[in-house]
Amino acid sequence: MKVITTLLIIFIIWYIAGIFRQTYLMALAVCIAIMVIVLLILSIIQKKKLSVSLHRNRMIVFKDTETPIAIAADNKGRFPVNRYRVTLELKYPTDKKCIKKKLFGCASGSKDNKDNISEFYLNAPCCGVIDIEFRKLRVYDPMSVLYSDKKLREKGQILVFPPERHMNIITPLYGSFDDLPLTDTVNMNIGDDHSEIRQIREYRPGDLTRHIHRNYSARTDSVWVKEFSKENDHIIDVFLNASTPEANETEWLDAFYELVCAAVSSMLKKDVVLNIHWYDKEKKLLAAFEVKSADDIPEMLARLYIADKACTEEEFSSLLPSDPTGTMVINTRLEWFFSGRPVYRFSRDNIIREISSHAFRP
Repeated sequence: MKVITTLLIIFIIWYIAGIFRQTYLMALAVCIAIMVIVLLILSIIQKKKLSVSLHRNRMIVFKDTETPIAIAADNKGRFPVNRYRVTLELKYPTDKKCIKKKLFGCASGSKDNKDNISEFYLNAPCCGVIDIEFRKLRVYDPMSVLYSDKKLREKGQILVFPPERHMNIITPLYGSFDDLPLTDTVNMNIGDDHSEIRQIREYRPGDLTRHIHRNYSARTDSVWVKEFSKENDHIIDVFLNASTPEANETEWLDAFYELVCAAVSSMLKKDVVLNIHWYDKEKKLLAAFEVKSADDIPEMLARLYIADKACTEEEFSSLLPSDPTGTMVINTRLEWFFSGRPVYRFSRDNIIREISSHAFRP
């Protein structure tokens, strides 16, 4: 609209100057036309010097939480870009629908050496991966009258994690695995077995003073404690089966990730170490990731999200251990098995309520 208005003004001035034979009006029309051409050339030059991308190649957000997504602009030109607009498309890989967003920003020149960050807010409705594609960049001239466009090929990913949820899992505390009571195998707290130091970490309230690492604390001017490994950690293999047809639907995957995250975090609170397995299509075998604490869950989810888990039920079943005793299987149909026996089948639409309100005894 601004372009049409500018051209219309030039035409009217030129027309009036021709009727009344006013030389200065003709000169004014020519000057405005030259200015428009210069602005257009400047926008084209700045367009070639400017590029945009995600501030981080992979960003992490939480489901149903409005989170700012940072877009970084790299201006290799000496002059600042007063205004640009980037068109983005966001979609889940298993969803045909995409969300289009238009983000405006500005970018200082290269000599200013500043981070040119713009943000838009995202409220992700489902867990999983959101692919983000940069479609078009529009760079405006300094007066925001004219602009120049170029197509973009930048891509990135946004990892949507589920919020922390608690499941009431009874078996790890009162049940038994391998015919041994769990209370006998995991009743030792971290730090009770002095056979091996697992790590050195900062002091937390409740830590025993005899575990303080005095030499390291003296060197760092802060209190550090020795965290010892446990001889009797019980390790459970958890197999995540994405071979069912539901793995191709965003809503089912969302419920699947909610269930996996809730089950893993709740089992960790029972002092159980988990080996998480899923199918790796590239290697055609089961990938493995050991989860010892809640700090390992984000890395586990990130690897699970980006892995190509597509396989047939026959392929997945052939890789499971012949003896299922002591193993867990969770599939994208939201069925939970332990030692080959069904534990519970969750409803996709009511899974959040079922996770929080039921007691589970594998």
